Amino acid sequence: MTTSRDPQTCRRALREIGEIAAAARLEGGQMTDQEALQSIAAIAEWVLETAPGARADCGEVVRRLERMTAGVDFEALGDREAQALFGAVLGVLEGA
Repeated sequence: MTTSRDPQTCRRALREIGEIAAAARLEGGQMTDQEALQSIAAIAEWVLETAPGARADCGEVVRRLERMTAGVDFEALGDREAQALFGAVLGVLEGA
């Protein structure tokens, strides 16, 4: 079980987020941008609840992702809106 004392929680979550983003970018993939965004948002929220003291470098990336996706109604996003938000999320991940 992962706790707020587990220093690897955030790093594992970022790897998972990266895998989700990569799967969503695959040509002909089964995951839509909206589905990827929902998963990424859920993981970011979980990390902030589970490991609020996450390492500074990793924690800042997760906090940025959470701020970008908090309160977004992913089901209501149009394709362009989802693509734009997903692109912004990718930019944060690539900068990490």
